[in-house]
Amino acid sequence: MDEQQNTVSAVTQKPPKKPKKALVCGIAAAVLLLVAVVVLCVTVLHKKPVDAPPETTAPVTVTEAVTYPAEPAEVQPKYRAVYNENNDFVGWITVPNTAIDHPVYQGEDNDFYLRRDANKAYLRHGSIFMDYRNSVSEFNRNTILYGHNYLDSTMFSDLENYKDIEFYKTAPVITFNTIYKDCQWKVFAVFLTTASPELDNGYVFNYIYPFMTEENFVDFIAEVQKRSLYRTGVDILPTDKILTLSTCTRDLDLSANKQEDARLVVMARLVRDGESETVHTEYATRNENPKYPQLYYDKYNKKNPYKNDAKWYPRGEQ
Repeated sequence: MDEQQNTVSAVTQKPPKKPKKALVCGIAAAVLLLVAVVVLCVTVLHKKPVDAPPETTAPVTVTEAVTYPAEPAEVQPKYRAVYNENNDFVGWITVPNTAIDHPVYQGEDNDFYLRRDANKAYLRHGSIFMDYRNSVSEFNRNTILYGHNYLDSTMFSDLENYKDIEFYKTAPVITFNTIYKDCQWKVFAVFLTTASPELDNGYVFNYIYPFMTEENFVDFIAEVQKRSLYRTGVDILPTDKILTLSTCTRDLDLSANKQEDARLVVMARLVRDGESETVHTEYATRNENPKYPQLYYDKYNKKNPYKNDAKWYPRGEQ
């Protein structure tokens, strides 16, 4: 009985209660878990993406001010800004009643500005430039300026107008100022020539020579007057300084498919100290028989009356 009762008592007896220590451990574990979750959330929120570049301090770019050599004190104030943009700037040319109103530059040779602009970047039309042998501080006997002619009023294209004596009468004086002084020039000749000897019986008229003796200069002016399309009446003294504007021309092309090595030249004489800038254009007359290069006579099937004419050559040292 006792054994049976003990057996029944064992079956029906309530299980013993868990000790309090286990409860405390469970609570602690829950708290630790909660703390871990909070820390994980904070870490995730502040963590950078895996592919984000590392945080660095942006470099500070220091741009140095562009400086130019100080312009000579003699440079005219109106030209200082242009001069400081490009120290090759030497002057400004303006021809009345044309689009010619351009800065003039001078390179170390006669090729640089042929296809470059004021910023020295490539430009098919190039710039107006002074012969590299010329001096801007003191004029040589012959100061030469070059410019392209694309028959579109850019650069020296409008010099074509000077082939007409009636246009000349509207623009007998050219302004070519240097960075040092303002100057006026009276047009005295306009002519066509070539730059390749095979186009003129093996001869090239060297009209772009800056240095001539007085005697050689007198002979040069006589040759120029013989070639000029008209006579302006402007006198030239052995001591004068002249300005030569040179550009290409299509007038002597033998066909539309080939451009000949021909030039249109406009020459002007520096207005002398104390001389009036007025030109009496009513005295201008056409030259009925100007001297052309052989190419002209070939183009128009004419006999060259100057074929055996004496040839002028420059004399004078640089």
